[in-house]
Amino acid sequence: MKHRFDVRHTIVASASWPVLGLALLSGGAARAQEADQSGTSYADIVVVGSRASQQSANNRKKEAKTATDSIVADDIGSFPDRNVNEAISRIPGVALGRNEFGEGESVAVRGNGPDLTRVELDGIGVQSTTGLALNADAGRSADLRELPAELVKSVDVVKGSTADMTEGSLGGTVQIKTRTGLDFKKPYVSFRAGGSQNSLGKSWTPDFNGVASRKFFDDRLGVIVSGSYSKIQNNGHGYETTTSNNRGYSRLFDFDQSPEKTFEYNVDTIGTDAADVMFANSMETPRSLVTKAASAQSKAECFDLFPYNPDGTSAQRNQRTLEQQSCLNQWNDYTPSLIRNFMNTQTDERYAVDARFDYRLTDNLTIFAKGTMANRKVHDQNRSRNPITLFSQNVNGTFVDTESGYPRIRSVSPNAPDGYYLYEGLNSYFNNATLGNVLNVVPDSVVVDENHNVTAMTLTNNAVNIDQIENTIDTKTKYAQFGAEYRGDRLEVDAMAGFTTASSSRGDMRTSRSYTYGNAQLALQPNGLWDIQVPDDYDETNPSNFVQLNPAVCIDGGVAPDCIGQNAVAAGPNGPATPAYTVGQMPLTTPSFGVSYSPALGESSERIAKLDVAYRTDEMLPFVTRVKVGAMYRRNKLDRWGGGGYTAQSAVGTFGQEGYIPAVIVPTANVRGTLRACEPTAGSAAPGGLSCNYGFVPSTNPLNVRSGVDTLTPQELEALFRRTLEDSDSEYFGDLPNRGNLPSAWQGIRTDQLFDALGASQYMNFDCLKTCMGSDGQMYDQPVTRVREEIKNIYAMVDFEQPLPYGLLFNGNVGVRGVFAKVTGSALLTLNTIRTTPTFNPLDPDNPGGIIVQSFSQNTSVNGSTNDWLPSFNFNLWGFNESVVLRLYGGKTVARPSMSRLIAGGNCTIDQRDILDTSGDDIFGCSGRVGNPALKPFTAWSYNASLEWYPNADTLLSVAYGKLDVKVGQPISVSKTARPFAGSDQIDPATGEPLSSYEFTYPSWDNGPGYKRSIWEFSAKTAFTFLPWFLKYTGADVNMSILGSSATTGQQDPLTGDVMAPPNESKYYTNASLWYDDGKLNMRVAYQKRSSTFNCITPCGGNNIDINYPGEQWTNVRLVAPGYNPGVPRFTDSTTFIDAKISYNITRNFQVYLEGRNMTREAATASTGSYVPFADGTPRVMRLSYGGRRIMGGVRIQFGN
Repeated sequence: MKHRFDVRHTIVASASWPVLGLALLSGGAARAQEADQSGTSYADIVVVGSRASQQSANNRKKEAKTATDSIVADDIGSFPDRNVNEAISRIPGVALGRNEFGEGESVAVRGNGPDLTRVELDGIGVQSTTGLALNADAGRSADLRELPAELVKSVDVVKGSTADMTEGSLGGTVQIKTRTGLDFKKPYVSFRAGGSQNSLGKSWTPDFNGVASRKFFDDRLGVIVSGSYSKIQNNGHGYETTTSNNRGYSRLFDFDQSPEKTFEYNVDTIGTDAADVMFANSMETPRSLVTKAASAQSKAECFDLFPYNPDGTSAQRNQRTLEQQSCLNQWNDYTPSLIRNFMNTQTDERYAVDARFDYRLTDNLTIFAKGTMANRKVHDQNRSRNPITLFSQNVNGTFVDTESGYPRIRSVSPNAPDGYYLYEGLNSYFNNATLGNVLNVVPDSVVVDENHNVTAMTLTNNAVNIDQIENTIDTKTKYAQFGAEYRGDRLEVDAMAGFTTASSSRGDMRTSRSYTYGNAQLALQPNGLWDIQVPDDYDETNPSNFVQLNPAVCIDGGVAPDCIGQNAVAAGPNGPATPAYTVGQMPLTTPSFGVSYSPALGESSERIAKLDVAYRTDEMLPFVTRVKVGAMYRRNKLDRWGGGGYTAQSAVGTFGQEGYIPAVIVPTANVRGTLRACEPTAGSAAPGGLSCNYGFVPSTNPLNVRSGVDTLTPQELEALFRRTLEDSDSEYFGDLPNRGNLPSAWQGIRTDQLFDALGASQYMNFDCLKTCMGSDGQMYDQPVTRVREEIKNIYAMVDFEQPLPYGLLFNGNVGVRGVFAKVTGSALLTLNTIRTTPTFNPLDPDNPGGIIVQSFSQNTSVNGSTNDWLPSFNFNLWGFNESVVLRLYGGKTVARPSMSRLIAGGNCTIDQRDILDTSGDDIFGCSGRVGNPALKPFTAWSYNASLEWYPNADTLLSVAYGKLDVKVGQPISVSKTARPFAGSDQIDPATGEPLSSYEFTYPSWDNGPGYKRSIWEFSAKTAFTFLPWFLKYTGADVNMSILGSSATTGQQDPLTGDVMAPPNESKYYTNASLWYDDGKLNMRVAYQKRSSTFNCITPCGGNNIDINYPGEQWTNVRLVAPGYNPGVPRFTDSTTFIDAKISYNITRNFQVYLEGRNMTREAATASTGSYVPFADGTPRVMRLSYGGRRIMGGVRIQFGN
């Protein structure tokens, strides 16, 4: 094998190739090497640029120890994409995830997302960056957007494994190699300057890069340094028809009054241990409720199955109403849950500096040191607009209810504004079942299709809401590494130590403003979006429309101005007493406009040390050619801070009584204030009236002392709104084909300028994020989420090689890796202890005189550990002059679960009354879900078989089949009876007992079920050197992947029972690129298609609209108003992107280039796929996103090498 790439072997065309049945390209590709027959010698065709990189990539794949695909940039600047994520996605089996701006932000390898894919930069793990401050579940997802492509020499996507590889991936590991100073033959300097433009924003922004390399001391010391700066304007436009981009369409009202159900509960989808837990105020369980509701064939049957209980307690009556609503919901029709427009502008500045030193001490020993800093500053302006009100349901003042009888009967109030109408429905109002809904929907305007989808309607009394979020994300990443390589005749030693750190901070400023107007007409368009027609006098550009003064309203009946407009409030720990005011004593005010500031910070690191020792045993031992052993140590850290705020010490005694000691409260770093205008009335200005109290009034609640109310005059508020308006920088959905009838654009809000004018602006910072002054004047640590992982590895492997008859060669490797992990998860634990006193009365258990309640909050740590042994084997059978190889791989792989699942924290209650409670209910417990540091890692057996043919250096034909057998999958939510704080050394201050001794039932996470996945990959690469004329400088790279998963458990569609594919798994993805490179002119066109992926069952982590009964991996599992209303599958639909690149070398030292991304102006949509369709086939679009087309151009100057 050491002679495998001898020229004799790489250019020989074997007559036995047709035996393989792989002669697809053999004729043309082989003739490219037959100089005498074609008349064109091999030397006539210059191997440069694209062709050289393709040859190098083929060579790396051929030489790899296990199943691998590669991208190689032989020349600086020849990397196929500016974005490393996008370049990796050209590899078979790799799917690209694009953000709202169309930029590739993540990759999934063989269906496994970025959290299950380890990414290494020269052997050190690449950390999550932006995800640190945004999403606790993204702590393991590497972000490669900060890495300049000029630094990259090669990228290997390793789909198998060897024992010396770092674990952490299920489908594949991404290994990025950067250049060294010893790679260059001569001193080298390059400089690139360019700019880019988005077709929506149309502003040109700069992009610079410089690289310099030189050798010193008789070429023993190699130095390379590089730096880059880019500023990118991203524009992303969105249209949503569902709430928060994660819910489904609503099913709240039965507009068509059809006797046919819109949906029917599927009792086979009920699951988890919560399905048979009886409700607190009913004899029903979730299973019995859903089963009975499914059997109902009319609404009347719902009331027979769940009869009214007028004599029950208020809790029992409310519970029965929820059960009735759950049954009646089966007849409700689909409507959008929200219609919202988005125009987001992002300014993304990226800086990177890299330096590496390699010193060859001897011919055998080289030492090296390198460091990289990559910073990224992102400024986002997220502008959204809600043009209509879906729905104004049962608004105070629009309805009246009967005062006796059961159920109560609702009707439209005679004093209601015009445009409110009575519809059928059931509500709970003041603990009584109430029939009737009053809505802002014109009855005769509603059109419903055969599948019970509303497709047109007129809404009255609408309000438009302009919402603006401005955030700044500051990300800093550092890599440092040093080590040594020894290469002797037989002994090979690699030693390396290094670390990577990442921090990401985010500050969100948010405000909104709204005004009411008249009617709006909605109609579904063929593209799945809604056309909205507003009145002729609608004007959201006039600030005075948002300053609408209104009198106070009666809140407890009566007639203005003598009715009560604000109730009295008694003095308490959170504020002084305030009297009641009548409407006549209150001023005119605008709606209160929210202003908020939310800081967040995340920090992560990986420290690593590794030693590999290999000894070549060829010609010493039969069969075995090398023995390799090694050890590795890693320590991973993650810290995340959010808003914080907690009770550090409970109050002692009763407020207002002697001996009372107030609680010690640590305030939240979040600012949650309001802005309003106020105008006095005669009554408010009179003695005893409620003053406008102009200026900034801070909150009296110790938890929110950094928040307050800013009150201005109407003129001041209008002037503030006017001077903080900002015109749009683009047209809404600009050049998108098939955009339908959409608004052109709308004005935004300069939140930074607005907030500067507010009294709370002094608190909009990070001063209170890590530590903050409590209400007692002392400094306290804020809650922090921490994960610490210590991972030790040992491994051993042997390489072998054995010639076989008929010119065959068998080689490969076998090995085993030990993984010993210790995990510590820390988070804020709030412990509420309820102790009985001698006067406790079991018949009146909530009487304050019989119990003592105390709360205790502290960062608490819980430990866990796992041990795994990971065997692996790689077998290769070579034939036909080592141009054909059959590879077989098998191995066990593990990947750590999301760090958020490992963190033990929550709000728990230890209740001594439980001893005296004979009801059987466990009133110990925790709200929220307590993490489980003892979770096993994702565990899978991975197998791969591939057949590869290398007829010449340019050409590769391969087919691969992979199998992933996941034994331990995504953690699932469970209720456990155990000691959740076992391993903690904390003491309960109320009882003196260690927390580790408490055993009770609490919500947590457990190891999830497995699944099986198969993948086919087909790949072909070649250079068309056998073609005449300029065509001999062309080449192609085509690959296709087919993914399939089989799971008998997992997320099901609640209505059909279909078991969904694992989240974010595309069944098909295809790449094709055609290139031309003659040494001066280089052109490439790339095509990429990805089929749809399942995301989740709505509400996908949300807390409304879709209310699910217990089911595997569903969210919002609870019975709340308006009853069970199961979610639907949410998909990211298939996409097709075409990118292009062209460069021209005017001289050897001067190049110009032009690139285009998303040339066909593709948009991304989320929808329900083939589920719950409209009757005419219109797609049920949940979100449309479009980032425009991007053009990049510039020049490159280079000298040397």
